[in-house]
Order: sequence, then C-alpha cells, then structure tokens
Amino acid sequence: MNLVEMRNMVASILDYDPDVQSYRDEITRYINETYRNWFVSRPYEFAQKTVDVYSMPDATCPDATITSSATEVRNWIQCSALDKTDATEVGFVNRFRNAHEGSIIVITGADSNENNGTYIIDKIDFGTNRVYVSKLSSTPQVDWASASLNSISGAVQQRFLTLPADCNDILGVSIRNVTEAGSGTNALGRIYNLTRRRDEELDLRFDLQGTPTEYIVYDGYPEHTIDIDQFVPRAGKDFTVDTTAGTAWPAGTYEFKMSYVWRGIESQLSDAWETTISGAVIPRFNTNDTTKQGFQGLRKKFYVRLKAITGKDGSTYEETFFRDLSSNVTKVTPNTGASQYTFWLIDDDETVTSWSQNGNLAVTGVDDLFRFARQSVNAGYRKRIRLYPRPGSTTPMEVRYIYTPHGLSDDYDKPACPDDTHRYIVYRVCSEVFMKHNNPDMADHYDRKAEKELLKIDNKYLTQRSAYYIKENYISGPLRVKPYQTLTKLPDA
Repeated sequence: MNLVEMRNMVASILDYDPDVQSYRDEITRYINETYRNWFVSRPYEFAQKTVDVYSMPDATCPDATITSSATEVRNWIQCSALDKTDATEVGFVNRFRNAHEGSIIVITGADSNENNGTYIIDKIDFGTNRVYVSKLSSTPQVDWASASLNSISGAVQQRFLTLPADCNDILGVSIRNVTEAGSGTNALGRIYNLTRRRDEELDLRFDLQGTPTEYIVYDGYPEHTIDIDQFVPRAGKDFTVDTTAGTAWPAGTYEFKMSYVWRGIESQLSDAWETTISGAVIPRFNTNDTTKQGFQGLRKKFYVRLKAITGKDGSTYEETFFRDLSSNVTKVTPNTGASQYTFWLIDDDETVTSWSQNGNLAVTGVDDLFRFARQSVNAGYRKRIRLYPRPGSTTPMEVRYIYTPHGLSDDYDKPACPDDTHRYIVYRVCSEVFMKHNNPDMADHYDRKAEKELLKIDNKYLTQRSAYYIKENYISGPLRVKPYQTLTKLPDA
C-alpha cells in the first residue's frame, strides 16, 4: 500500500474521513511515526543496508607554517601547495576536500610548545592555501603564541570515520573487498566492537597504524564542546530568500529551507521561508557571514518545495516534499578552481548568493526542477566510529547497519518494507486514533490485531536460519551425529 491507500484504510476502519487537510496531515504523521519507529526497532532483513565506507590514510600538510595575524582570524595553517600530489599518488586536493575536513591534525615542531598539540580541521581553503583549525579541547579557540613565522610539521589523521546519514544502528564492520583492500596492512576479516569504557581501560593508542581489529562508536567528537548540533538555522534570522533578475524560474510559490554543513556533517533543517517568483527572476539567498561567529567552514545548504508552481501548459504543480538544490551543481565559490565539490554549497563568508552565479543547472521550466533529488534522511547528526589501529592506506570498510527509511510525504510513497507488513502499520495507527477519539475498547482491539501482525513479521523477517533444524532427538552410534534440533514454541494456553 502507498500512503494514500494506508490513509484510506485507516479512514475505512474508523468510518471517519472528514474533508479537512489538517486531520489528514495528522493521520499521515501517525503513519510516519509508527512506520519509522517500528522499522528501526529490530534488525529485520529488509531494514539492513551493507555499504563500503572508505577510510583515508594519514597525510601531511606540505611546507606548513603558522603565524599570528593582524586580523581577527588567528587559527590557520599556511601550506605552500594544497594541490600537490603526495607519495600515494592521490591528489592532495581530493584527499582533503573529500575526507579531511573534520579530520585530526597533530602539530609538532613549533617554536612555542603552546602551539604543539591536537587540532581538528574546520575548513580547507584552496584559494589561499590555508587550513583552518580548532583545538580539540574544551577551549577550541586558537591564537598562535608566536608572533613571527614559524615552520611546523602537520600530520593529518582520519581518526573518526563518519558513517552514512541514514545509519541508525551498526550491526557489523569488516574488510571484505578483496579487489580494493589489497594486502599487508589491509588484511581481510571482521572488526569487533569495543566499548568506549573498555577502550579507555586498554589505553589504546591514537597514533598506531595497521590492520583495524576493533572499532569504537562515537555520536560526536570526544573532548570537543562544539559540534554541528549546536548550530540551528532559522528562517528570517539565519537566512532569507528574495529574487533578482536572471534566467526565469517558473512562476509560482516556493518554500525554502536551509541547513548548515560543517566538517562534512549536515545540521537539522530550518523552518520554511516562502517566496513568490513572477517574471524574469531567480531566487537570491541572503545568509549570514558565519566566520564572524568565530568559526570557519560553516557553509550553507538549501532545499526547495514546489508549493504552487505554474507549468508550461498552465497547470499547477504542488509537492509535499523538499528537493535538494545541491544535487545538480559543479563547483563551490569563491574557490572556483576546487571542482572536486560536485554539489552546491554557499561558502561560509558569502552573504548574498544568486542561483545563477555558481554555474548551477539552468532552471527554465518545471521539468528542470524535477531533476533535483528529494531531501535525503537527515537526523541532524551522524554516527562515527574510530578504527583501531588506523588503516595505513585507503581501505573499504564494509558496514552493515539498520537504516532509517525516508518518510512518507507524497500520496504515492510506499514504505520500504514488504507489502505483508503494511497491515501492522495501519492497525497500530488505528489503535492510536481510536484512543484519541475516546474509544478504548476499539483501541485495545486493534492493538491486539497489531500485535498478531507483529508476531508474524518477527517470525518471517527478524531472523535468518544458518542451518536446517531437524525435529528429532540426537542420534549416537555408528551413524553420523545430527547436531541440529528444531526450536519450537509452545502454543498459548
């Protein structure tokens, strides 16, 4: 069943379907809450994903220097050539842009011992060859102690591996990709989970490289008091959207939402800002200069919803979901040479950004807007793991996890689970709605029906047999021993 069919089934059972949009939205909310909470509650076969998450080897910041600055910003490391090719023949630009914003950099060799230590990379700026950092401590602000130019050594470590945005619970981590894993320090095999308490008791070293044997789960950067969840964008305060002259977007009413992206992690979305477009105009995004907040690399990302758009044939298009404006862009400004960015982000210090100025996809009709992907799963945070030891080269880490499914927003969206599980969602929603309508007897009836459906689902999809079980006693003697027995469950009395 799709969303509208599930909503109609709920209305048929309740014998109540008022033509009120707010009530239908409430039923949709009940369906989504029931669906997503149940989906991630158990390791069902259909609720699991297996993907390769690539680790990155250590890198060095070439010819690095630090110096105090006359400006307000005093937290950068100057590198002579960020686009050079390193010894592993992997472009320095690619490695830093794709993996090392958010990585750890350990500084040694500074004239002043106060400058040595562990830092976290906030931003890589290829326009100025600067690496902006924060201290990995409860006092992240950086102000270099030496007033003169000081050569240093900067060792970059991907100490924390960020998992996919839809990862809800990790089920397994291993190295199984024979083609890419290679040999030597990337031995194939399972990597075992280690609790953070046990990690502390064993005092596992951060600087050790080799074949990973354990992983430790993190939901945030340790010891660091500032993370992406502390930046909550708000319409009208952190951004507004108006229009300016340009290649015309289709006329109509749009809603825009913004998120922050920092160290490769995306924040929660803001509330919506409504804009009407008419005539030969394009949207213009007015945002704050986030560098004035004392942080570098806090970029801005936008989403759009077609609330009521006029098509070429004069018909009106309406959508209930948001589309990701970053899914069809080739570069980020002001660093126009950094074409490794394959999506559109507004840089941290940009305050006025028109849609056309960054080489975006030209939007001249509704069909162009349909090319943008729908908003992906975003919980406002990302799970991370620390591998011990750190891999010595690029390694595909196979991660199996329970994923968070997309919400059902369009009428024709279907749950990411088999059809024979949809009745459970409907019955559970009916139980909730009957209770809201002060009908506890019917609420209890459909709660019991939902439990029966859940038992069927658990029996069918919750476990996978690794061997055949034979219903008989163990046999001993000259015949081969049959080691398996059927696991049975007595019927309810």
